[in-house]
Amino acid sequence: MDTHKLILAFLISNSNIEGIDDSSDIDLAIFKELLDSGFVKAVDACADDGDCFLEPRITLSGREWVQKQQSVSNKNLGKEDIVEIKPNFMGIGINLNAAYRRFKRK
Repeated sequence: MDTHKLILAFLISNSNIEGIDDSSDIDLAIFKELLDSGFVKAVDACADDGDCFLEPRITLSGREWVQKQQSVSNKNLGKEDIVEIKPNFMGIGINLNAAYRRFKRK
């Protein structure tokens, strides 16, 4: 999945690419998967001597997928506490991290 995200991010940041072929740094097998899934569109100029796709562009559904993947990874970063502060006294404890988050929401 990381390669898929990298190819889509590459197409977003480089919207003036004329073509992708065997000499490109992009993995053509994964690009074909993205093309079949509807995340990218391109003119198929493949021939017997090799694969070539002209005017590759990311579609709206591809942009939405990238945005969804980024929001999921951002949520996962926020769930993990680096330091847990849980003082205990005779088996009863308070999770100060959770208390801080709840106080911060209100």
